[in-house]
Amino acid sequence: MRNTLVDTTALAFTVAGEPEPKIVDRATGEVKRDAEGRELYTIPLLPKPNDERRNAVIVVTFPSETFPQILEGARVVPVGLADLYWRMNRRSGLGFRTETIRPAAAKAA
Repeated sequence: MRNTLVDTTALAFTVAGEPEPKIVDRATGEVKRDAEGRELYTIPLLPKPNDERRNAVIVVTFPSETFPQILEGARVVPVGLADLYWRMNRRSGLGFRTETIRPAAAKAA
C-alpha cells in the first residue's frame, strides 16, 4: 500500500488526548521503532476545517527520540501528514502518519 500526502492547508489540528507509545509486545512493553531507530508514538488529533463542521478524531503515528510532551488541547501542525489504507487478515482501515508534530503558530490579533 502507498502513503498519500494529505493537504492540510485548510485544516487546524487540536490535540484530543495524550501521546502513547506504539507497543510491539505488551508482555515486554517494547516500543515499535521506525527504520531510523526512533520510537513510534500515537496521538489523537481533531482536524477542523474553516466551516466548523463536526469532524472525527484521527489517530496519528509519529516518530520521536524522547517521550513527546504534547498537551491535550494544544493546537499543532502535523508536518508531512500522510494517510495509508491497509488490509490484513480480513481487516482493513485507514491509518495516518506524520514526520513530526509542531506547535501551531499563534494567530495575530
